[in-house]
Order: sequence, then structure tokens, then C-alpha cells
Amino acid sequence: MKKFRLFSVLLLSGLLAVSCSDDEIISSTDDAMNVKGSETFAKDVALSGAHYNLNIIGVQNPKTAVMDGSNGHVIFVGLGSKNAEDFVTTRIYLYDSELSTDSDADFRVLDANGTDGEASFELPKPGYDAYVLPSSEPVMSDYSIYVRPLGKPGGWSTITTCADLINQTDLFGMLPAADQKTVKNVTDGVTGAYCSVEQVGADVTLRTKGKTTFANVTAELTSIVFKIEIWIDANDNDVVDEGEVTIYYVRVPIFDDMIDGEYWKYDNNGLKLLQCRFYPFGTDVSLSDLTSGW
Repeated sequence: MKKFRLFSVLLLSGLLAVSCSDDEIISSTDDAMNVKGSETFAKDVALSGAHYNLNIIGVQNPKTAVMDGSNGHVIFVGLGSKNAEDFVTTRIYLYDSELSTDSDADFRVLDANGTDGEASFELPKPGYDAYVLPSSEPVMSDYSIYVRPLGKPGGWSTITTCADLINQTDLFGMLPAADQKTVKNVTDGVTGAYCSVEQVGADVTLRTKGKTTFANVTAELTSIVFKIEIWIDANDNDVVDEGEVTIYYVRVPIFDDMIDGEYWKYDNNGLKLLQCRFYPFGTDVSLSDLTSGW
């Protein structure tokens, strides 16, 4: 498993104070305890030890300050409304930290002001290859991502990983030969990018009353799941007959050569704060695989 540079030191988790109740305190310094790297994901894994902390903060009024290159641990996004249809979208563009020429950091905020509709964040490749779902064996990431909602109860957000598909040939080549193959994912109406059929939704991000817990969202935030319809003209009649269409799902990690321009589409319905933590131990992303229900 890759050992990241940034996890070997203490990390500042934020540069501004956030109003929280006693059970929502965000430490100003991340825990420096040693993390025991695990090659398997356990649901009861203790979230202690060195990690990178990112706070996505929803605000009502747009920020006007230039926040490029701030290298802080905060991204500001529009707050939106708790009415389901009145969300505000921020696209958090993702960049491969392994290609960075001006920093040794594995994780860092490049543009903290997402209230203008766009922000940017740098992180490493997740460390696994594209595969057809379901996987017959564990598919381990190099790091794990956990999130929990904080702030005033009632809001939630939806996060979807999106990207441009630039190598459809290789994507289709992972599947059986067919007369026709079609990508069925929804596209972003603004960018035209394909968005994953898998999301981090209200079941994870809804801010309820009382203490909140972390959820593992490594699979959702480090890959796009493509839904592909393939048609084999078994009757050789140029007509789509019953039983000739099959749906396949392919998980493609961010920064794979098949995709480009990756971003998290962050739709906010009044969530004040989403705390994200990046830990230096692996997650079996295949545990999130579904072959029905998407």
C-alpha cells in the first residue's frame, strides 16, 4: 500500500472556527496517533490517527475574496434550501496530486471559493484499476474517505462524481462483444460530463439531531460507475427482441486514462457543514458494488 507524505505529520484541520455543539467539535489539530494500516475494510474501524481533514461549508452569501492557492482545509459552497428542489450546485474539480509540480502535499485545497459555482481540490490516484461489477475478489484503495454532517440540523447534500469519457473504446472493450453498446448514465446539463450512477446521498449527509457518525464513501468519491447497455442481436433480425439486452456496470477510478475533467457535483440542500476525512488505510470498494437498483 502506498504511504502518503502528508499523513506522516500533524495536519491543521481548518483555519476558521465553525459554530458547533459539544458533540460536533472539530479539533484544530488532527490526532497524531499511529494508524495501523489495514488491507481490509472493517465497519467498526476506529477513526483515529493521522488524517487529512476537509470541511465543506455551506454559506448563504457568496464569498468575494480570492481563495486560489489558499492550501487551507475549507471549501465554501452555496447553502441552498432544505426544500428538495431548491439545491445549489458547486462543482469541485479534482486534480491528481502526483502530477503537482509546486507542492509535495497529497491532499490540498486549490480553490476554496465554490460559491461562484466552482472549487478545486487535489488528491492522489485511489490506487485501483477499473473493473466490471461485481468483482470476484477485494478491490483495495490506497486511502479511505469518511464523511459526516455537522452544523444546524435539517440540511443535507448529494455528491456525485462526474467526468468526461474520453476513451469509450477501452471502456466498451472491457465488456463482451455486442452489436451495440450504449452508455446510459445521466449527463450534467451544464458541463455535458457523465455522472456516476452511484452517489453520496441524504442517507449519509442528512444532519439529524444529536451526535453524527462517519460513513465510508471511498467508492463513491474515488470513481464513476458507468451503466452500459449492450445489445446482442441473437435472432439476427436487426430488431431488439426480448432477452437480447443486458446491463453491465463498470467502476472507473478518478484519473484513469478513460476519463478526464473529474469533479464532485455537490448539490446542497441547506447543509451547513460536511466534514471529510482522508485516512491512510485501504477500503475494499467492491463492498459498494450493486448490479441492480441503480
